[in-house]
Amino acid sequence: MSRCHGVMDAVLDSVYHSHSERPIYVALGQTIVLEAAFEKDPDDKIDMVTWDRERGRDNVRLSPGNKISLEKRDALLRVSGVAEEDFGTYKVTVTDSNGYQQHDSIEVRKIVEPLKASVTRVLECIVDNHGMTQWDSPQYSWLVDGVTVTNQTALLANGSRLDISEIKGVNYTCIVKSSLGTVTTHFQMPKESQACCAGLIAAGVVTVMALVAG
Repeated sequence: MSRCHGVMDAVLDSVYHSHSERPIYVALGQTIVLEAAFEKDPDDKIDMVTWDRERGRDNVRLSPGNKISLEKRDALLRVSGVAEEDFGTYKVTVTDSNGYQQHDSIEVRKIVEPLKASVTRVLECIVDNHGMTQWDSPQYSWLVDGVTVTNQTALLANGSRLDISEIKGVNYTCIVKSSLGTVTTHFQMPKESQACCAGLIAAGVVTVMALVAG
């Protein structure tokens, strides 16, 4: 390795995300896993890998023990049971056999607002126009148990999809109008799903493919 190039490149990252300048977020009680990836010549030999955590004016050298572990010849850092003092900037320093060093760092922040998740089931109308070109776009409307859907929150993708976590029912009808004509298709919720839909809607996508413009 020539002296002008210094040590091999070292890139620090969380093991599940691509490298970027953006910080990563972790919740209290969870685990941080960071790994240094090396790009080096065959003749380069890594003599030492060290980890530090910078928090304000405090700079702490990290070593194995209690909730900290080092793996893959110290290239991977794992911090379990994350507490307040574990947030900050993590820096890895790689030293080669000639004493040259390379650094990289990544900031780890505490997630403030808990994640929100929703489970929905979607019905979708797909129009098979046999490859014919038309000048207009299809207009979709839905009936649930014979009642027209007016809840705009439940209508997705220009009305071609219906979020039935918003509109619960048994019999669903999709009507599609365009210059190619008007077509209608129906979907009946299976009995085993009806019991589920009385509470939380099960995950999944039900696609209605029976629409053929005539």
